[in-house]
Amino acid sequence: MTIPARLKLSMLQKTDAGVAVAYLSPHFPKPPVSRSEFVHGGAVKLTYLSENIPHHFPSANLLYAVSSVAHPLQIEILKAAKHKGLKVIVNQNGVAFPAWDGTNYEVSNRSLKQLISFADFIICQSRFCKDSAERYIAPPDVPSEVIYNPVDTRLFSPDAWPAKPEALTLLLGGNQYEKYRLELALQTLKALHREVPNAKLIVTGNLWLPRDEAEAWTKQALHEMNLIEHVTFTGTYAQTDAPALYSQAHLLLHTKYADPSPGLVLEAMALGMPVVHLDNGGVPELVGDAGIGVHVEHDWNKINLPSPQAMADSVMRVYARREELSQKARQRAVDLFSLEKFVARHKEIFEKVLNS
Repeated sequence: MTIPARLKLSMLQKTDAGVAVAYLSPHFPKPPVSRSEFVHGGAVKLTYLSENIPHHFPSANLLYAVSSVAHPLQIEILKAAKHKGLKVIVNQNGVAFPAWDGTNYEVSNRSLKQLISFADFIICQSRFCKDSAERYIAPPDVPSEVIYNPVDTRLFSPDAWPAKPEALTLLLGGNQYEKYRLELALQTLKALHREVPNAKLIVTGNLWLPRDEAEAWTKQALHEMNLIEHVTFTGTYAQTDAPALYSQAHLLLHTKYADPSPGLVLEAMALGMPVVHLDNGGVPELVGDAGIGVHVEHDWNKINLPSPQAMADSVMRVYARREELSQKARQRAVDLFSLEKFVARHKEIFEKVLNS
């Protein structure tokens, strides 16, 4: 960050005028980005919240931070907020643990420990997030609550999109920052071709780094598995483009191990897309009976993946029940994860924290 950014930070002041929230987005002290811009992961909820409860700077009385959303001056901002008398609410996502971060997990968690130490109230994105935080980063003894990520069920609505393609089509959504996610998806598609030779796969987002190695591996894998004509890569996309993109598929194939609380899953469900997923992490809490969780042995120290055939078999079971499961997915998203309920509960918590 530049010197002017630090000068702007010094302008932060506490106000006593109602609920005035400053969101610690990557663009702070500017507001979070709009939906028409590229935004992903934990930053999506900041966009949603700021639409309904506006971003305040320089005068605020609450600072809202998301553990998975970084800012170069994050600790300076948190210290300044506490020094000025603002209350801090931390939305806690996942943490680092050996299975995916190896021996580096303690180093990775240091910044999370420091961030959450400022919290006056902690919002956990799932029970799994709460359990893993208690296991690895020892959150402070302050009030907390599990509040799942939201989905805009008006934007993500099955009524707005045409009929599905004729060929069975799977969506591997989000970013493919871990090689195993794409590899398992491709292997699943290959296994699926034994029964459904024309099945397709749509892959969104960025690949892992270094990018040139990822692209070379992907090209070779597609060639060796004879999948070149069956897989489409879309790259990144804005929130406003997501419904049309997702709706090109029949179901979501979610291959991430121990995913804490992916908003992608809720967006797919709101569109009436059943989910085939690994049955650990926070995803089973979200999907419930709106899909199938493929069994894996949960291990904090190593990633365990199901066989591609087990994934393909689950895809076939879901596809056979797609109308029933589509209705369940949509209803579950509306009943449990609507943006309106998310915002309403946040307003209540903001008022509660300010009055405590």
